[in-house]
Amino acid sequence: MARNGSGAFPNGGHALLAAMDVSAFRFAPLLPAKTCLSLLDLRLLAPLLAQEEPLELLTSWLSANEARFLAGLTYPKRRVEWLGGRLAAKHGLSRLTAAHSSTPYRDYSLLPDAHGRPVLDSPLPFGDSLHVSISHSKHYAAALVTTAPVCGLDIQEKTARLVAVQERITTADERALASAIPDPPTRLALLWTVKEAVKKGCLADHPSFFGAIRVIDLDHDPLATFWTARCLVRDEGVVLARIIEFDNYLLAWVIGADHA
Repeated sequence: MARNGSGAFPNGGHALLAAMDVSAFRFAPLLPAKTCLSLLDLRLLAPLLAQEEPLELLTSWLSANEARFLAGLTYPKRRVEWLGGRLAAKHGLSRLTAAHSSTPYRDYSLLPDAHGRPVLDSPLPFGDSLHVSISHSKHYAAALVTTAPVCGLDIQEKTARLVAVQERITTADERALASAIPDPPTRLALLWTVKEAVKKGCLADHPSFFGAIRVIDLDHDPLATFWTARCLVRDEGVVLARIIEFDNYLLAWVIGADHA
């Protein structure tokens, strides 16, 4: 990540950067051009935040406004998640703009708007057309960066808790669509993360969205590495979401003109 930063990466940080590079390389074949998906393992980041020197360098990549926002977060879990999401996003931005810019990370901000959506305040090349979505779940933070006009990302750990709330977050028809997936937490995590990604990409300003999004088709080619979900979205028509499974997580995204 020191591509656009200043100074050496802190002890342990090289593993953090290498892991994000690997994730971006892994996801690249599944994404359209001018799009990057970066995944950050928060278990690698958390120890760095407990060390004075690494913390100083990590936060030096934040803009002044971002550093103030981070300083206002007192709950350790929230601090790690928030910083992890910003570092993943700046990693993706760096990969997309590296051929055109060496702008230091601290020279631009990713701060939440009134709906919690990250907004890029940026001197980066084609900055006006860059869109970012950030998500986190337990051990991971993830960020999607694209020049496409629609950008929504969600990551969700597979947990038994989802079974207890399945009637609140899904319909009987949606559960039937996913019935070929034998594991109930996997089925429900998939449906949840699809709806969250669609919400972030298409309905970010809607406080309540589950009634506005319905999964109407779900396809998984045995030879493919991902699912495709078709979602009927109020005022948007049919939107496509892509979903992959890794470790104990589901990751879903909506990009650009993924309408059908």
